[in-house]
Amino acid sequence: MTRVVVGFDDIDSEWGGCTTHLTGLFLYHIRSKVRLLDYPLLVRLNPNIPWKTRGNAATALHLDYYGDPRELYELAVWMVEEYTRDRDDWDVKRPGVIVYPGDPHSNPRLIWLYHKALRDVITVDIVRSILDKSQALYHGGRGIIGATAGIGALGVGEDYTFELIAYRRPEMVGKERCLFEDEAIRIESLAPTCTFNNVDWLTGRLAAAPRGPDPVLAGFRGDCPDMLKAYRRVLCEEPSFWVLYRSNQHTDPHDSLLTGELTIYNTGTLKARITGWPRVISGGHVVVRASTDWGEDVDIIFYRETNPLPRIGRLLVPGDEVRALGGVKPYTHNGVKTFAVEKLWVDKVATLYKTMSPRCPRCGSRMKSAGTGKGYKCPKCGYTDKNARSIKIRLSRELIPGVYTPKEGRLGHLVMPRWRSKRTNSKINPPDINNVFILE
Repeated sequence: MTRVVVGFDDIDSEWGGCTTHLTGLFLYHIRSKVRLLDYPLLVRLNPNIPWKTRGNAATALHLDYYGDPRELYELAVWMVEEYTRDRDDWDVKRPGVIVYPGDPHSNPRLIWLYHKALRDVITVDIVRSILDKSQALYHGGRGIIGATAGIGALGVGEDYTFELIAYRRPEMVGKERCLFEDEAIRIESLAPTCTFNNVDWLTGRLAAAPRGPDPVLAGFRGDCPDMLKAYRRVLCEEPSFWVLYRSNQHTDPHDSLLTGELTIYNTGTLKARITGWPRVISGGHVVVRASTDWGEDVDIIFYRETNPLPRIGRLLVPGDEVRALGGVKPYTHNGVKTFAVEKLWVDKVATLYKTMSPRCPRCGSRMKSAGTGKGYKCPKCGYTDKNARSIKIRLSRELIPGVYTPKEGRLGHLVMPRWRSKRTNSKINPPDINNVFILE
């Protein structure tokens, strides 16, 4: 019996396929020769990477394997090659397979790589160097980056959630999905602090179901795996199988303070002071100019799809202090970089004043300036006061300090709901394979 971790990434494409689906199929093939040491892991990485297909997800299986790890590696490579044989996007996609011997959480290089992959762009040569030093077996191109980062994720002490994913039967892939959306809304409303981001409350649509041609029927997210099983009643299409994943989704694992000059595709938390007034651009997006702690100007953008963040952005004024969780985009305006917001903390609200002319003490009308150094004159009754001065009125602000996120159903994969609290987990008890892989 040998302890190994198998990692996969970049198995999906715009035309179908899914990394988690391949992982489930692989788990089915090896189920009689392994003992799970953890739930299958679904690891989301930097959401700002331009060549990701959808959610930039890698997977990892922590196992005791009854056999030679090379056999496991050869099976994984063969299945990936068969699964991706008909793909026509090899110019940008390169699936990755890793079989790592031992406990990856005892290797600081892998832990470092995981946290860097949440925030930055990583090159293949760095990953290959780490893998070669650890005597891991690996295959593929760019996909080995995510696969390696995934096996170093979710160690003891890191926050986690669950996702229960149902997969379609082969003959149903590409056809319209059959789901009871009203039932999903009912279940979600019964446990609002236990399940999350499964329903788009603005439209009433099921956010847990993808729209594309991939083999996922639906994926239900939450903190309580037993409660997630209630979502099986949502399906009016019979799935092929289910897999229960442990994940870093909706835990804010990329909430790391950015320092120094902003770099394209970086993701993290930007601490800034608002210096300009909000402007609405084409498409309904809101842009506000700000200055970072180190004095760099940046345009903070709130995309329309992240409602209600654009409404919050319109309430910002110069002097407000914020922390924005998001990523640096590859475009600039007049040389100023753009930072897209996924979540916003308003730390300090500036005091806003309006300057007004005084009222006439004789008739109560608003006076007008009589000229520089000449005081004010009433346009109604003609009263003049050479010593009168303008007055400042403090304006009320709609915006208050606090944390602001998109509505449920529109959260980014990594963004934590504002009512959820981080938790520190102890060591995970090994689950029974029949509780994480459910064959219909």
